[in-house]
Amino acid sequence: MASPARRPLLALLAAVTAALAVAGCVSMPSAGPVLSYPVTQATGSQNGQNLQFTTQPPGSTWNPGQIVSGFLIAAAANQDQVARQYLTPAEGKKWDPSLTTYVYQTRANVLNPVPLPAGPQPAATNGKKAAKPPQRASVEVNGKIQAVLSTLYGTYQVPSASGPNSSGPKYFGLVKTAAGWRISSAPSALLLTSAQFAADYDLRNLYFFDPNYRYLVPDPVYVPLQASATTLTSTLVSYLKSPPRDWLSGGATETAFPPATKVSATLAGNLATVNVTGAISNAERVEVSSQLLWTLVGSGEGGSQVKSVELVVDGKPFYPAGSPVNAVQILSQAAYGPAGQPSSTAASKEFYYLGSGGEVYSSRLGVTVKPTPIAKIGASYTQIAVSKDGRYLAALRGNGELFIGPIRGPLVREQGSGYLTLSWDPSDNLWTTTGSNDQIFVFRAGANANTRQAKPIVATVTSGRSIVSGEQYTALQIAPDGVRVAMIINSDELTFGAIVWEPSTGLGPGSAKIQLSPFYISNFDNGFNQVTWYGPDNVITLGGPGSTLTEYPVDGGTPTSQMLNQAVESITAATSGQALIAGIARNAMIEASNLTQAWAPIVTDAGTPVVGISPTYPG
Repeated sequence: MASPARRPLLALLAAVTAALAVAGCVSMPSAGPVLSYPVTQATGSQNGQNLQFTTQPPGSTWNPGQIVSGFLIAAAANQDQVARQYLTPAEGKKWDPSLTTYVYQTRANVLNPVPLPAGPQPAATNGKKAAKPPQRASVEVNGKIQAVLSTLYGTYQVPSASGPNSSGPKYFGLVKTAAGWRISSAPSALLLTSAQFAADYDLRNLYFFDPNYRYLVPDPVYVPLQASATTLTSTLVSYLKSPPRDWLSGGATETAFPPATKVSATLAGNLATVNVTGAISNAERVEVSSQLLWTLVGSGEGGSQVKSVELVVDGKPFYPAGSPVNAVQILSQAAYGPAGQPSSTAASKEFYYLGSGGEVYSSRLGVTVKPTPIAKIGASYTQIAVSKDGRYLAALRGNGELFIGPIRGPLVREQGSGYLTLSWDPSDNLWTTTGSNDQIFVFRAGANANTRQAKPIVATVTSGRSIVSGEQYTALQIAPDGVRVAMIINSDELTFGAIVWEPSTGLGPGSAKIQLSPFYISNFDNGFNQVTWYGPDNVITLGGPGSTLTEYPVDGGTPTSQMLNQAVESITAATSGQALIAGIARNAMIEASNLTQAWAPIVTDAGTPVVGISPTYPG
């Protein structure tokens, strides 16, 4: 269905995938110009199954509505030669479907044709009466737009959940010719149903570095399913060299490819060879290799044909450390990877919680746990968060009073009140928000209270979609990479953002900006109470009817939900593959390996339930 020449990669936040899963179809001519059936991808294309469309040319007796429907099906099926047969010769020369793609949530409605006034009567020639002007008609196509994708600039837009359809209806002009009705004016865009879009594209991740070059950050893109593996490999590599302009660009992430270098890629079997020409240091070669391995080998829902990568610089193979005789690298040799990958270390199982007497306990999950008191902060505290390195503690008390300090040292109250949520990033910055305004605050922790700034940084929010004044950020959690943030707005909308730090000036600490993604998930009926990251590619929310936990894959896929038969008050997760911990009623805690498994009480080695609130992993 998809052609790499007509459908380049689309930079998209993957959370839209679940919303696009609603099946739908365009209205079809009674002659039935489409036949759909599942087929296995041909050799050289991507793995998985696809929905294949067989189209047919326009019928001479079809009415304008049938002509438009047949055209939409041919265009969606990437049958350009067939699609252009529905157009007049003049329109066929200028029609360019590569500029924009409109994805309809349910179905695109092809309305009844509206007759248009005939054009002016042609003048007589050679004494012969001119033929009558051709009949003309207009056909409107409308429906609920789920997403508007600009394939030319890699940008996208989702209409507001509460606002009008921002893209408006699409109009087709038609003229009656000797061969029948033909389209004389068509939008230069693809009009796809959600089912067609899902059949055309698969989700993959590009991987870029955080600004500190500690972690790789996944940037989801849709790739055409029918692109050959060679073309897809070459295109993905080109995007690593020249990143798409999306919500994760503009300072949130960076590529290790030096700007002056040139890159090309070839594919032989399962080996991708990437050629780089130009100045590139040894450190950059290691970083570039990690980007290539994770992008070409380590991502993709349907699997990747690429299993190994060879980096060639100015005609000479690059040999990774420890492999002086083999330039071919596999994913396990990547020096860098995404934050939040599965870990079997004891530290990855460590969690903290508040005891009933105001103690902060540390423990590690196992068959049983052995709580260790590490600090006593006093009663009336309701929530705690421990920095990723285990050095700092933040706590909320009373009416959202915020305290920060070393985990075994004194806590100092910060200015303000009404704080709702706590989240540490990898650089020991505490992120929080209040329910009394729409501001996000950042507190920089230091070795002691005297080294922190006198007042917090106020993070500004920029958006690719309309944010209504007065919207409240009721919860937020920073991703393990410190670049992305999951946010709950007004308790009923889950969205994501990318953090950009502006450089400091003089004695100031700098400023933070959140570039909000235009994609979001709404839950107006039941709302969201909390959100936590679960590895690099997933978040888990608490909310909905009863105590519903839902895992949303940030890079695409179907959400997984579980409704517990007991009241859940808090949820924490960290590394993917690590146990989930929930705080429940009566100061008890339960754990499960994932949302598809049963929950069990957390007990001590004496077999008694562990008593506490606000269980939390570091970060």
